[in-house]
Amino acid sequence: MSNASHSDPLGLGRGPVTRRLPVLWQAPTDPPEVQPFEADEVTTAGQFLLRVILSVRRVSVPAALAATVWQVGEAAVPVVMGLAIDRALATGNAGQLVLWLGVLVATYVGLTVAAKFATQLTAYAVQLLQHRLRSTLSTGVLHPVGGSVHAPDGGVVSVMTNDVARMANGVQLVIMPIARVVTIGFIAVSLLTTHWLLGLAVLVGAPVAVWLMGVLSERLSRDTREYQGLLATTVGVATDVVAGYRVVKGIGAEAEATSRYRQASQETLVGAKRNAGLLGRFLMGSGVVTGAFVAAVMGLAGWFAVDGQLSIGELIAAVGLAQALLPQIQSIANDSIPNLAGSRASSARILDVLKTDVAVTPEPEAAARPEVAQLPVLEVSTLGTTIRVEPGELVGVRTDDLTAARVAEALLDPRGLGSEVAVRLDGIAAGELTGREYRSRVTFTPHRVVLFSGTIRDNLTATAATPELVTAAVRAASCDDFAADLDLPVGEDGNRLSGGQLQRLALARALAGDAPVLVLHDPTTAVDSVTEHTIAERLRDIRGGRSTLLITSSPALLGGCDRVVDLLEDAPTRARTTP
Repeated sequence: MSNASHSDPLGLGRGPVTRRLPVLWQAPTDPPEVQPFEADEVTTAGQFLLRVILSVRRVSVPAALAATVWQVGEAAVPVVMGLAIDRALATGNAGQLVLWLGVLVATYVGLTVAAKFATQLTAYAVQLLQHRLRSTLSTGVLHPVGGSVHAPDGGVVSVMTNDVARMANGVQLVIMPIARVVTIGFIAVSLLTTHWLLGLAVLVGAPVAVWLMGVLSERLSRDTREYQGLLATTVGVATDVVAGYRVVKGIGAEAEATSRYRQASQETLVGAKRNAGLLGRFLMGSGVVTGAFVAAVMGLAGWFAVDGQLSIGELIAAVGLAQALLPQIQSIANDSIPNLAGSRASSARILDVLKTDVAVTPEPEAAARPEVAQLPVLEVSTLGTTIRVEPGELVGVRTDDLTAARVAEALLDPRGLGSEVAVRLDGIAAGELTGREYRSRVTFTPHRVVLFSGTIRDNLTATAATPELVTAAVRAASCDDFAADLDLPVGEDGNRLSGGQLQRLALARALAGDAPVLVLHDPTTAVDSVTEHTIAERLRDIRGGRSTLLITSSPALLGGCDRVVDLLEDAPTRARTTP
């Protein structure tokens, strides 16, 4: 560890002076527990956006108050300066000069502190919403209410990144715009006290200017959603190509994949140029509107000063207030309105994912059927044969690859449409169970191994029932040779491990979960024969008192089963019964 790390133990990159100051409101190490956002078929994009941005009121309300103090404080600076000129400099009163200089310093201190808190709270609110939105999407995609499990397309990556960020930024619509509207009101009242016509011009002209900018933004809002859709499609194509690169390479489809990505990319580029052009025209039009309005107010103030209706201090205050009015209206035009357009478009896209993945199929009613035991009887019917796994049994299934794939798909998604395989628990069709009921009893480990980025411990403890089971699972899966140190990184998708190590670690993760019914599909195809025999010997011990269905063609694994159902023969046969 370097000297800099010793001198800055929190790792915040602070200098020799700031590191001595206390750190307030340090973010917690672990993300907060959040509830997913709810959305149904009748929820509109606007309603969902409003629901999201109002969900962090405990943060956004203080942020809006701090932002209001900040913006009003900046607008008050020319008023204080005008008063100082009229009451101190024009009269030569030193006491008044000191007083108003003190007021000016206090104003700057107040608005600076308020700006810091407003910025910090706004960033915190955005991060909270991003976390909750991603949790909502993850829950909807990985654990759909209807229980239907399917691989999400690459477009979900864009939704979880670009669209979540845009929609979370929508919380600023209830922070800075409110502060700016209040500031415009403060400017109007201040100008009313200076000259009634100046205040009236602001009270009437500001809403008209904002309305005109809203009209100008309508085309931009429509095009923004279309562009974001094109962008998501391109990201999806790129993600799918990268994920399936080996398959694409294997079948020699590189040219076709490249052509499809190039076409999607070109369409997105055209959309990006069109959207940028519309944004540029909107900014130009809004600049003309705001510039003409503020110029009119400043010209009116100058006319009154020349006519003797305003003093020098009042003229300075009026000009300063008019200048402070310009960034308020420009911010609403250049930031808030495009933010609203992007947030609404992203809200619609997120809703599309939620309605597709969350509300595919309604949950079945539980009152009309009997309760399923925690350790149920598993029955899988296929090809006119029923594979039955009694509580506590270890049953092997030997079959061809196509049938194995169909059985695996049915066990993974028993509510999928068109399945030729029927799955029942205690005689109840799995499709009649809720997703939570089925997953709490049956765990399916597919043949294709997918690991989390991180360490061996991260992968094992993600679903481990108890810490003791982690150690037992490592031994049962014969991972002792490479998993002695559980804090070793596995790399991206396990790229630091060999194929056999990947399979054994995935098997250990499944065993550590201690599922009542565990289904394993070819868990040792990349493992050498000696290690495979070791796993076969240890599998029965760790699964004692639990049910296990083993779909494999390995003689070693099948030899350790209580019963073997051979679907390659004309009828199922019992291999042997283990004493």
